[in-house]
Amino acid sequence: MTTTKGKAWRLIAVLLAFVLLVAACGGDDDVDDVDSGESQTAATAADSGAADDDMDESMDDESMDESMDDDMDDESMDDSSADDSMDDESMDDDMMEAELISDECPIPNPSEVIEIDAIGWEFPIITQYADELEDCEEGNYRFNLQFLDSVEARTAMTQDAATGSPTFELYQGSNAFIGELANQGFLMPLNDLVAKYSDQFDLDEIDEAFWRMASIGDQIYAVPMVSNTMHVFYNKPAMEELGLSVPTTFDEAFQTCRAIIDSGYDIGFLYMLSAGWAWQIEFDSVLGSMGVSPVDPQTGAPNFNSPEGVAAATTLKRMADECASGYASSYSTDDVQAAFQTREAILGHTWASRAAAMDDPEASTVVGEIEFAPALGTGSGILAAPAYIDGWGIPVGTPADKVEAIFLAMLAATDLESMQAAAEFGLVTRNGVSHPNGPRDAAAAQASLVNGRGADLTHPAAGIARAKLGEALITILDGTPVEEALAAAEAAYLAEAGDQGLLN
Repeated sequence: MTTTKGKAWRLIAVLLAFVLLVAACGGDDDVDDVDSGESQTAATAADSGAADDDMDESMDDESMDESMDDDMDDESMDDSSADDSMDDESMDDDMMEAELISDECPIPNPSEVIEIDAIGWEFPIITQYADELEDCEEGNYRFNLQFLDSVEARTAMTQDAATGSPTFELYQGSNAFIGELANQGFLMPLNDLVAKYSDQFDLDEIDEAFWRMASIGDQIYAVPMVSNTMHVFYNKPAMEELGLSVPTTFDEAFQTCRAIIDSGYDIGFLYMLSAGWAWQIEFDSVLGSMGVSPVDPQTGAPNFNSPEGVAAATTLKRMADECASGYASSYSTDDVQAAFQTREAILGHTWASRAAAMDDPEASTVVGEIEFAPALGTGSGILAAPAYIDGWGIPVGTPADKVEAIFLAMLAATDLESMQAAAEFGLVTRNGVSHPNGPRDAAAAQASLVNGRGADLTHPAAGIARAKLGEALITILDGTPVEEALAAAEAAYLAEAGDQGLLN
């Protein structure tokens, strides 16, 4: 398996995706068809393996006929047919087991080499899943993994998918990003393959709530592998040196961040607000902590351009301006992680999936110092924390003869054994799976999940709201007043959702 990461590879990947996009746009209207957002036009994964399925069924029928003939011959020649039948079944089981790649990669070994190019962003639990994929290279699988900064990876995947002939066959993303791609018609529905392999891989052990988060309507677009949320990270010794307590509300956080900056730190409380999608996630979380959803779950009517919406966006603007000026607006999620690992930041808010990295002696200079607390609240009892998953999806345009093999590799890397190993580094999606040496943030993560604002809405227009909020809120960093940004987001949302007939 080859794994690439770093600034040079990031630039190469983005430039490559951009060149492909320009080439596609210079041709016929295929890209326009993909951009229409009609996700139902995506080819189903089942069609990709129809010929193979027919062949398998034919082979199964032939095997069954031979078995029946053998049993009939045995019965006519010998009264010990039952024993012979049991022996035959044992031999069949041995043969089936021999066809699998290994115990660690329990899927059929392809007759020819299957090369899979995957793209995403790396954090400890994703590294573990990548190792699980590598187990399949004992057979005829080969994986090329491209890990970029989270912002760059999203941009590269979006541009890659928009070409209609993607360079990568496996995309990693959060439920929000998976939904964004699916709504643009860029991802394949996986329902038929999920149904086909559900019993074999015990896919019902993955909580139904996580499957819903990987779906748009009744179409499944990803296999959920990571359960995620956001909460407070803090350097306990550093906070104790300053005589400061960990804040539980935004009002307390503003007071604490000023005290930290006054003591000589450049960062008082670190939020990641360098991208539109990050603003949207944080905005929805703060708004949700006030008991308000961005759009009405039934009608799709917008609630975000409201007094509560203004208060939520103003809170984030203050976090950027007062508590991490010049940092929140430019730091990616990886940069936020590194800031905690190097004591550049001693208090802030980021993804639970980054907790394991705090104790990585190869990357962290503060091993054992970082502690965790639930996400901040606004006093309502609801915490400003989302419920998220990360999963793998397959882009539209992937060669049909590779789709089922790619899906099987995804399942091999997310089976029970794989998730038990991955649980050492974060929250997984199979019920009841944990690891005795799991990350130390379990209590903070659980409190944030249980008491947070929950998952993103699945109303048909909610994806449009998220996109328009992200586009508008990011302009606050350039001086756009909060009220103007929210008004612009509302106008753009009403126009597009209305044109698509998504508002009741």
